[in-house]
Amino acid sequence: MYAWKREQQEMMHIGMVRVLVALLLLLTVLALLPFDPQGPYDARDYRRAEGVELEFPLSGALLEPLLAPSAALGGEPDVRIAAGVTMIWIALLSLLVVLIRRARRSRRVGPVDLVVAVAAGLAGGGLFLCYLGFVLLVPLPGWKLTTTDPDLIVADLQTHTIYSRDGLVTPLQNLALHRDRGFHVVAFTEHDSPAGTLASSAFSRGDASLPWAISGTEVREPGNAFVLSVGWVPEQRLWSPQWLTDLDRRPVIALAWKLNVAEVHRLAEAGLSGFEIANSGHPDIPLEVRNAILVEAQKRGLVLVASSDWHGWSGLWRVWTTVRVPGAAQMSRSEKAEAVVEALRQRRSEDIQPVVAGYLGPPSLLRTLFAPFSALLRYGMELSPLRLVAWWG
Repeated sequence: MYAWKREQQEMMHIGMVRVLVALLLLLTVLALLPFDPQGPYDARDYRRAEGVELEFPLSGALLEPLLAPSAALGGEPDVRIAAGVTMIWIALLSLLVVLIRRARRSRRVGPVDLVVAVAAGLAGGGLFLCYLGFVLLVPLPGWKLTTTDPDLIVADLQTHTIYSRDGLVTPLQNLALHRDRGFHVVAFTEHDSPAGTLASSAFSRGDASLPWAISGTEVREPGNAFVLSVGWVPEQRLWSPQWLTDLDRRPVIALAWKLNVAEVHRLAEAGLSGFEIANSGHPDIPLEVRNAILVEAQKRGLVLVASSDWHGWSGLWRVWTTVRVPGAAQMSRSEKAEAVVEALRQRRSEDIQPVVAGYLGPPSLLRTLFAPFSALLRYGMELSPLRLVAWWG
């Protein structure tokens, strides 16, 4: 009996080694393909973004095997859908593997075998859920946007801290991660209190290594759309007519989240400065809404931006907004912030570029059903030589 168990363990070990070698060979082949699925791209038309490059930190490469599942799923069109479908796949595969092994050993499948297989499936899904919890709570290393054009300023026009009811990080933690992701300026658009904006401004002024904090707010307007004030704070937290007065002096950006086509037209006619065309926290912008935003932006000269909507959950990062300002490289941090707000105010859409890493939006049905395999293929193609060496190591 002991010899049989040992033989089974050795066979399992050999099988695991073979699977691992096959995975490494697959990742190597994918990494050698002349295609980079991450870009970066312009979120308006998914052409290559101008004047910027993506950089993956050395710390991320050293942690590559640990980061791999989050990096793979985080690069999918909608990480929430990809994670949910992957958990289902893991649970089903765990169940089937245990069921097949027990059937081979006993030549039959009984009630006990089914119970054990179901328990294995639940355990596999539960372990993956624990990993997701770790990724959500720990800001792991991720993509950084670097500029090759000295006239570009990198901005995030929507982010949150613990001063918003669903925020997880302090203003200082928020600023530090934005620095690591390549930002020069950050708009703190808290839900509930301007205290977050004030605290963030104090921290950014006290540390020259941090991005400059721009004041802002996020509220729901009467038509149930969510809008942002960027570079100014309203006299009261709730929506008021002040938001639509002097729009030539006060930039207001509408979120695409929960909008329909009619609301896009209504907000554009109201004279808002522009729309978010990409939002990392809410990537599921319907295609018809996205198309309506593009049409209105083209017709009215509205700006389109890409915002993180980061509340502190995970360190996954895929969105930036660049603003072209002549002489930006010689500007101070505060001057860069003022230049960004001025570009929004003047609606200089030709100088404002929403940047995304990979495709962000509703995935196709086929990509949804096979999310873990789609994520693996895309992840392999984005691996740098250093990250691939970390895998082999």
